[in-house]
Amino acid sequence: MTLEDIAERLDRLERMTALASKNVLDINDVAGLTGYTVKYLRLLISRREIPHYRRGNRLYFSRDEIEGWMMGTRIPTKEEMNIVAVGYINGNAESRKTATKN
Repeated sequence: MTLEDIAERLDRLERMTALASKNVLDINDVAGLTGYTVKYLRLLISRREIPHYRRGNRLYFSRDEIEGWMMGTRIPTKEEMNIVAVGYINGNAESRKTATKN
């Protein structure tokens, strides 16, 4: 490992540490947090698909809102899907029993 590699890692570590302590982020911070490019983030902003704030010509983001947005579409596990399916089938079976009694 060269001295340049160590300096680059140290710089990256310093940026990550600084980002971890911020609650209000700029677009470059959000790019680092999400892994998206600034260009793609600007597209999301123009489509109003990402929560953001504008003060004059500057963009700001709330860390909590960005993290919530990133976690917004949870994919259920197979076990959770099976529980829902069993409940749906049992619920429909009960509905059919009730309907045939009348």
